[in-house]
Amino acid sequence: MCRSSAITIKNRRVFIKQRPDGMPTIDDFGIENVNIEDVPAGHVVAKVDTLSMDAWIRTTLNEEGMHRTGDIGSTIRALGVGQVVESRSDDLAIGDWVYGLMSAQTYAVLPAGAATKIVPEDGIAPSAFAGPLGITTGLTAWVGLVAVGEVQENDVVVVSGAAGAVGTVVVQLAKARGARVIGIAGGPEKCSYLTEKMGADVAIDYKNNDVSSALKAAAPEGANVFFDNVGGEILDNVLDNLAAAEARIVICGAISQYQHLADVRGPKLYLRLAERNASMRGFVVSHHEARYPEAIQEISELLKTGQLALPEHVVEGIDRFAEALFMLFNGAHVGNLVVRP
Repeated sequence: MCRSSAITIKNRRVFIKQRPDGMPTIDDFGIENVNIEDVPAGHVVAKVDTLSMDAWIRTTLNEEGMHRTGDIGSTIRALGVGQVVESRSDDLAIGDWVYGLMSAQTYAVLPAGAATKIVPEDGIAPSAFAGPLGITTGLTAWVGLVAVGEVQENDVVVVSGAAGAVGTVVVQLAKARGARVIGIAGGPEKCSYLTEKMGADVAIDYKNNDVSSALKAAAPEGANVFFDNVGGEILDNVLDNLAAAEARIVICGAISQYQHLADVRGPKLYLRLAERNASMRGFVVSHHEARYPEAIQEISELLKTGQLALPEHVVEGIDRFAEALFMLFNGAHVGNLVVRP
């Protein structure tokens, strides 16, 4: 049953103060307290529990970007999980857990139709929907690897940005499906994380090794699937080390390019695709919504059986949202970066 709209909730939010010039700085963000005093019919208020820090957030700060640009003064968009504290909808009740566009704030006013109800399961916390079961993390990993990359048993799978949230899930999904997995990450700590904790067969440290040579040594017959989160030079390195026939390159993102979207640097070695009868395909996870139930079922089973885990790197406090965003681009986190307001 829906509640009255006569409420006052103190909300703290992070907003776009000005457009970044290159890498964002703290001066590009503003923080303020505002009151939520009215809930429109058909809407709910959710207390934000966990925000997923995803690379696409950076692109919304640009005047023109890959994702819808945020207006100056608008709350920075971010997906996350929260619990309903007020409701003017018959579809959601106080106490329900929901997933949706919570944005960088402590409370979110959402249309009930834009909030996906979460039914917690034993052994799976609601916050998993801002991680291994989230659209921008676990479902993105599954769609890219399975629906787009068509991974097969005994494939050699290479993953860039492998120690990040999406990469970590891709590594484990590929292993669970019987592939040999090579993860590319920056620094010895992240490489140890991949091989010792996430099950990667090989980890290549792009900061301290020649990636192309290391790939040749790790996969003499080349890669069958490349799940790319980085773009740039690493994409060329893998193009030069594709399997002899019908390799699949999956373009999930290009975090190396997000600071200069007006001058994106594409691959120089794209002719390797023709030489090896290979394919390169980008994807948007929402175009594969019909397969979400299949993805959720597989990931949930792997979570319950302990075959898949996604360690969280937690940043506490909404005032540190910008700091957490910077971590995505300076390599200061491992696993699933989240903010707990």
